[in-house]
Amino acid sequence: MTHTRLPLAALVLLAPLAGCGPSPVSEARATPALAPPAVAYPPRTDLLTIAIPEGAPPRWPTPGYPPARSARLFPNTPDRDLAAELRKQFGKSVLDPTDAALLAPAQADRINRLARAHFGSPASPTVALPGWGALVATATVRLDPDKTFGAELRGAADALRSFKAPVWEADHAAARAALAALKLDEPALARGAVVYRRWCMQCHGESGAGDAAHATESGPAPRDYRQGVFKFVSAFPPANAPKKGLGAVGKARRTDLARTIRAGVDGTIMPAFPQLTEQEVEDAVSYVIHLAVRGETEFGTIAKITNVGKLTENDPDFNGGELDWLFVQNLVWVLYNWGAAEAHAIPVPPNPVKTESDRLAAAVRGFKLYNSAEFGCASCHASYGRVQQLKWDAWGGVVQPRNLTLGVYRGGRRGEDLYARLYGGIGPSGMTAFHDRVANQPAGQPNKLWDVVHFLQALPDPTDRRKMQALDAEVKFDQ
Repeated sequence: MTHTRLPLAALVLLAPLAGCGPSPVSEARATPALAPPAVAYPPRTDLLTIAIPEGAPPRWPTPGYPPARSARLFPNTPDRDLAAELRKQFGKSVLDPTDAALLAPAQADRINRLARAHFGSPASPTVALPGWGALVATATVRLDPDKTFGAELRGAADALRSFKAPVWEADHAAARAALAALKLDEPALARGAVVYRRWCMQCHGESGAGDAAHATESGPAPRDYRQGVFKFVSAFPPANAPKKGLGAVGKARRTDLARTIRAGVDGTIMPAFPQLTEQEVEDAVSYVIHLAVRGETEFGTIAKITNVGKLTENDPDFNGGELDWLFVQNLVWVLYNWGAAEAHAIPVPPNPVKTESDRLAAAVRGFKLYNSAEFGCASCHASYGRVQQLKWDAWGGVVQPRNLTLGVYRGGRRGEDLYARLYGGIGPSGMTAFHDRVANQPAGQPNKLWDVVHFLQALPDPTDRRKMQALDAEVKFDQ
């Protein structure tokens, strides 16, 4: 059965409705928290980092002045050198959505209205995925006052014939399934918004930008959700899966976000929230995903329009219906990718080590792998991370490869946590994924990733280091 055989007149009638109205909001709303909800989410006006910038930052930023903010404030910032480095990336890895030559005010206003229609407000959050008929209408119908009704029908018919219905139908179904798997129903989002305003908004901000007052006073900025990527995740969608939109790499699973809320993030200002009930944690996770989906949909839409160097003669001018379709495409793809991440957990095999001697032997093997050309860990973690090697991250921030001798891991120190970091990497920080090291490993051999994990767990312990050196004279820690 094909779903594209809609009467063209119906398509024309559907076009104004496609993507322009959220689903009915539940009347059951949670009691507002201490901070009243804003009328609307603020539109995106800060710089967009669409790729990890080239080069390396010269130093750490001044607290309260993330480099992207300094680049916007330039020259009125204490970090002119960092701002100048990022500003060199304008038009390449960094885009400015306030540049009217790149994004016209009318386009910015339409994107903001589309975001409101599909995602509601902090008081009434939703994720309104258009139905199949509305999606087809948005993709194919263009109402033009300068054309006759017959010309519009002929244009819609031509667009409908070239519309890749089977592909979009599959993507739409996956996006719809993701809504359920991610628990993005309106009652959950309404409850989650209250939890967020009470416990999270002071640092992560109304829109999840990580730009609230407490955040700017406290050193490194909290996570900005609006690119839809996170550092410490347990998801790894198939590497050979087709890339939709910005892709599924870096998407968190619900269990990842719940663990962060419960346990906090070691070495950062992100605290643990053990006082929250299981329901409150689940609802907060739903709301964080809502902010991430909203932010990434907006981000992907603006990035496409403003990245003029990547536009081709086949791209439309992205006004009117073409802009509506670009926004809906991004919404479908973002949900598709979040669903793919939720469904594909990193396969962490059981820890093979059973005895103390086995653990130390594995740590020695891990030491050799760490320092081998196959893994090349020392190229970033020089002297096991004791040498400062600053790098840019996916948000245009400054990061340093972890000092592994301290034993403080923001993604968790459990064996399965470290295994996941090695297997899937940390995409937003540029850390390599080593999944292929075990995928191609002969059967019956020690698991290389577990060996490196045991080395990383032993490295901070002086007693373990002495025991490893007693086992193998090649083990050295003075380099």
